[in-house]
Parts: sequence; structure tokens; C-alpha cells
Amino acid sequence: MDATKPTDTEQVSALPTYIREVRAAVNSISGSGNVGVTNLAIPPGATSLTVGTDIGRDGYEAVIVSAAVAVNISNIYGGTNGQIKVFVFTDNNVGIVDGLALGGALYLNQLPALSTFNAQTNDVLVLMNIGGDGATNHGYWKEIQRQLAVK
Repeated sequence: MDATKPTDTEQVSALPTYIREVRAAVNSISGSGNVGVTNLAIPPGATSLTVGTDIGRDGYEAVIVSAAVAVNISNIYGGTNGQIKVFVFTDNNVGIVDGLALGGALYLNQLPALSTFNAQTNDVLVLMNIGGDGATNHGYWKEIQRQLAVK
């Protein structure tokens, strides 16, 4: 993908090639359409999530999260290396527990280490799986972005 295109002097005959290049680049980023949205109501007492059961197998997925009562999630099992999950919280009932970089744990960018991020309504947390194979090796989920709601 070339950030310098299109230019004001771009020839019309060159645009189809440019459009095809951009489409191919966007498709590769999204996993060739491997993008999804899941509405997840976490049940009382849950401490983990499973890819393919609670959340989708998509390479890039928005997960709209709610819980009727307070829950603390510490692991996501079944992840595949490179999967990205964007969690959008719709209430104040979900805690995300920081863990070690193994066993499907959630490896957060926060201090103190091994503490809990208590998500609030409209907070967003983006996690990426590192090292998972989708089966027995769960890898871990590294926080790559956190956006806190300020209003």
C-alpha cells in the first residue's frame, strides 16, 4: 500500500491497479474477511472464556461484553497466534485479571502486576494472542490498547 497515492495528478488508467492493491492489502489485514462481532453475556461465576465457544474464532473480532453480576476473567483458552479481540464493555460488572505470559492468561499493561482491571461502561480493551495454536497451547493474550471512557 502506498500512502502517497492517489495524487491530484493520478491518471484514471492507473486507478484500477491502485484500487486492486489497496483491496488486497485490506483483505490481508482483515484475514481475508475473517472479521466478526460477538455479543457476550458472561454467566455468573465464570473465570475464563473459550475461543469457539464464548467468543468467535475470527482473526479480528469485536466482543460486546456484559455480565449480570460481578465476574473476574483471568484466561482465554483456545486462542491462535495473532488473533485480536476488541472487548467493548457495556456495564461495570467485568474485571480482567492480569496474569503471567502463559496458559491463556491475560497479560495486561498495568501496575501493580497481577492486579485486576475493573472495566467500566464504554471502556475498550484490545488483546492479541501470542503463541497459541488453537488447541493445547493457549499462548497468552497481550494487551495492545486500552481506551477508558471519560464521560
